[in-house]
Amino acid sequence: MRGFGLLEMLVALSLGLGVLTVIIAHSTGSAKLERKIVAGQERLEAIFHAVDAIKSDLNKCGMRLQEARPFAAIAPFAATTTSFACTYGVADEPLLEGALRGQQSLRVAAGECFAKGRALLLYDRRRRSWELNEVEYRLDGALVLKRPLESDFPRDSTVVALRRAEYRFSPARRQLQRRGDSGSFQPLLEEVSDFYVTYFPDANSVLYRIEVDRKEQVRGYIFLLNMA
Repeated sequence: MRGFGLLEMLVALSLGLGVLTVIIAHSTGSAKLERKIVAGQERLEAIFHAVDAIKSDLNKCGMRLQEARPFAAIAPFAATTTSFACTYGVADEPLLEGALRGQQSLRVAAGECFAKGRALLLYDRRRRSWELNEVEYRLDGALVLKRPLESDFPRDSTVVALRRAEYRFSPARRQLQRRGDSGSFQPLLEEVSDFYVTYFPDANSVLYRIEVDRKEQVRGYIFLLNMA
């Protein structure tokens, strides 16, 4: 029995290398396809997250401000074509004691929402008086304000803990950014190629559109129910 000749070994080696090349090419193609699929899924998840944040803030817009809006100069919603901001209350409590002009503390049964740095709306519906302030810190159950009161407020006046959310589109960075309260703008969605907002005041509704990487497009139409 004779062994393999040199020619046969070269042919076998060539065939083996050819099969190995096909396997490597297939594996590389599969890996690229898998990375593309994963990247697409991550982008869709990021879009859904951004849309959920927008819907959540718009659905809350004007909440707990309905009673004060007829006489208080507060605009819960403001928008340009590429940005918008909405304000809403996260908690409200009555004054447990009357507060006088120049006073810098409020007695309320304040929960966790009345934290340091939280913006406040204080109003008296009967006198139609109101003002905005901020919690400097809490002390023995009282809210110490950043600024002295400019008016007198009787017992049972309402104190509302406020939140504000702002969105803006940065074309240079291709980002949709969000800022909560007085913080800094943070990226909410990357690779944004277009974003616009249209406000319809007669219908208290908002139309928004997001385009990502000139491919995926999302549109939404939301009624601002708390401003009706």
